[in-house]
This record gives sequence, structure tokens and C-alpha cells, in this order.
Amino acid sequence: SEPSVSAVIIMDHHGERIAARYFSEELHTTLAQQQFEKQLLNKALKSTSGGECDILMFDGHIAVFRGGKNIFMFVTGDQDENEIILVEVLNALYNAYSALLPGGSVDKYNMLERLDDVLLALDELVDGGVILEIESSAIVNRVGMKGADGGGGSAAAGTTPLQAQTPKEALLSLRDQMKRAFNTGGFAS
Repeated sequence: SEPSVSAVIIMDHHGERIAARYFSEELHTTLAQQQFEKQLLNKALKSTSGGECDILMFDGHIAVFRGGKNIFMFVTGDQDENEIILVEVLNALYNAYSALLPGGSVDKYNMLERLDDVLLALDELVDGGVILEIESSAIVNRVGMKGADGGGGSAAAGTTPLQAQTPKEALLSLRDQMKRAFNTGGFAS
């Protein structure tokens, strides 16, 4: 059968959820998700894997996880899922975040500051439990395109073509051009 993911979860070392996507019927309630996350965290905190991937098996699930500065990232599947595929999904997500987050630092602060990119990357990785992409550079490119479409890109208003600017960016660009024009005594193109 086609490989699938039952959940992707990112939480801090205290068990506070940063982001999560669940694709399993048995984990559709908030209470079930919180209990599952607590179990994952307890097992992860007992691990000695450092920053490398590690594998957990419990309660009919297989989970692969990786710790960051102050976060844990988990990808879970059913107990008969191929853990190598789950590790590839986890590595793709981690590497995408390393490229998307400021300074390549995959930590709680950066993830919360760039939560829109964090969630877009999750959506580009897995949809409905189906693995869409495991190439981190493709995920980063897609997140960048969606960020630009939504105005979430980091380019300065003056360097983005007018068609790609949000109304706010366009007005800021116009204001800057008008300031320059009045300061120089004429409109510059």
C-alpha cells in the first residue's frame, strides 16, 4: 500500500504544541491528541539521540522524531509503516525549516515568529496523510512562492514588481517614490 503519515507534530520541550497536523481517525479529538503528544514527549525526553533521528514504537504507532534547540519534531505512522520513509519525511521537514527560518535555527522562537511558513511547509509535505514531497528544496520553493503570493515574502516593497506587491507594499513603494521625487525636485521613473 501507499506510504502514509498519521501525524506531524512540533512541540517544545515542555509539551506546548507549536504546530501539528493529524490524519488519523483515532486522534481526531483534542483530548486524544494531547494524550498522544504527552506520551510522545515522555518517550522522547528519555531518549539519548541528541540531534539525530530516533524511532519510537508504542500503542500501535511508530514515531520518528528529532530534537532541536528547544523543540521536538515527530512524524508518526501506523505500526506497519516503513520507518525509513517516515525518517525521510522528518528529514525533509527539518531541512526545509533550516532553510526557511532565520539563521537556519530550528527553534521555538523562530518557528512561532514564522508560523505561517512553518504551517505552509507542513501542508506542502503531507496532505490528508499522503506524502506529497520529500525534497526539502522543493518544499522551500513552494513556501516561498505562496509567501510571495500572499505578501508574506521578505522582499522590500521597492524591489518587488508592482504586480507581485500587496496593496500595502504598493502604497509604501509609491510613498517612497513620491518622497524621492519631491526631494529631488522632479518625478523619477
